[in-house]
Amino acid sequence: MTRRPSPLALVVLAAAAVAGAVVPGAAPAAPAAPSSLTCRTPVAPHEPPCNPHLALSGWGGSHRNSYASGSSPYPAPHADDDVTRQRITLPGLPSAVPITVTFSSRYADGGRVAWMSTVAPSAIHKVDVASGDIIDTLTPSQSVNSIGISGAYNVLDRDDHFFVGRSSSIEVYGDETPGERTSPIALLDSLTLPASALCGDDKLVGITMTYDGYIAFATARGVVGVVPRDLDRFDSKHLQTVNLNQGRCDEADDDLEIVSNSISADETGGIYVVTSQAMNRVQWNGRRLRLGWKAGYNVGPPPSGVRLGAGSGSTPDVMGTAKDRDRFVVITDGGPLMNLVLFWRDRIPQGWKPIAKGLDRRIACQVPVTFGDPNATRTTSEQSVLTNGYTSVIVNNSLTNESVLDALPAQIRPIVAAELGGVPQQAPYGIERIDWNPRTRTCQVKWANPEVSIPNAIPTLSTESGLIYGQGQRNGLWGLEGIDLRTGAQRLWVPSTPTPASNSFYAATEVGPDGDVWQGTSGGIDLYRGPDRTGPRMR
Repeated sequence: MTRRPSPLALVVLAAAAVAGAVVPGAAPAAPAAPSSLTCRTPVAPHEPPCNPHLALSGWGGSHRNSYASGSSPYPAPHADDDVTRQRITLPGLPSAVPITVTFSSRYADGGRVAWMSTVAPSAIHKVDVASGDIIDTLTPSQSVNSIGISGAYNVLDRDDHFFVGRSSSIEVYGDETPGERTSPIALLDSLTLPASALCGDDKLVGITMTYDGYIAFATARGVVGVVPRDLDRFDSKHLQTVNLNQGRCDEADDDLEIVSNSISADETGGIYVVTSQAMNRVQWNGRRLRLGWKAGYNVGPPPSGVRLGAGSGSTPDVMGTAKDRDRFVVITDGGPLMNLVLFWRDRIPQGWKPIAKGLDRRIACQVPVTFGDPNATRTTSEQSVLTNGYTSVIVNNSLTNESVLDALPAQIRPIVAAELGGVPQQAPYGIERIDWNPRTRTCQVKWANPEVSIPNAIPTLSTESGLIYGQGQRNGLWGLEGIDLRTGAQRLWVPSTPTPASNSFYAATEVGPDGDVWQGTSGGIDLYRGPDRTGPRMR
């Protein structure tokens, strides 16, 4: 059963001065209220604790999990595998892009489905994981067709309820017949945010799941909120918010903390929100929200080229687990020559001094990302940093000549930049790995490969295969790149097509639950299937 969406508008996208100081007394916060639900964490190096409220599939939210790490312990194609490509074309959507895909828990018949949302126009899709068949497509009654990222990010909970933040509402979708894999999609609930949960003319942007089962969200104009995922309490009565721009909502965007990326959360109640002015930890203790700390970073010049907003272009990643001495939140900054930046996410170590004059004391490391070019003066990424353990991987999104975008309206520059990403003479090139060294407490460049071109996809990693994956282009032909995590060498290439249909358009590359790689593209999914392999042991 398929309900056709309305005619298509242009698509988008993603992802996708150093003011502020450490808030006094920002000690590690008490964990949020415990949950009686349990889950099993894969046995794999550096694996974050599983969130029992996310779908029991290994990939229940944007950037995989509440940590937003983007990496997976599940199997994926190896360098010498025979890999096939399957094209899934979403009905009626020749250009709309599913930025992120989430995978359901197992149904009674053993199967799974993939859930995804698109933003231009608004639509919800349900796809069978094993076959790639489209089960249903639903267009919300109040479809949003404007250019923007509201609705790009989503969360799938353990009850297979699909939460999408769209405009000023959080919508909840699920199976019309509960527990039936082939059931049509139904709108189960919708929470329209009251005016008190918005900051003037505002829209939802980021969304994640707290470890005690609350949907956490951030709006474009700096409101951070939580509401229970339990549909019996999914209402404004149980909604709590904190406004990063409290008392200033009548001011222009340029004067406010603006959010243009998604958010992340850890098991101690920290919710991480990067804005156009600062990196913020908002603290949730199961009863109330408050600002934990705020730290300035290099916001850089006004956005241009691929940038969707001022400041950082990355969803904050949570780095380090309870077993690690050093724990961070990770972004790339907005400098003309972009830096990887690690912030201490808990208490700043005693005696820690700013690593450079003028930098916030909470910054643990700040390293220029040059992609192997010692003469580089300009690098940009509009993707979340890929992290695993103390490793960070960044891809280059800067066109060879971004001056071609200068005469265009800012709103459409990212779209044109994405299209030019498939042109070899203009495409971005470069990928780099930077590691935190806990012995020296510094960051070190491990390798850089200036030849790889992953123009606009959000990369992923399978620790089982040891490969980093992303939708790349070689000589104008799109396809799946597989890059060795240890050395940076290109180890796998699966060609797709030179047509715009395989342009990743800022969408995520993801490791599916069955050992396959899923890639959102213009109008659908490129699904790369490798041999069946056994998944990780669980503990």
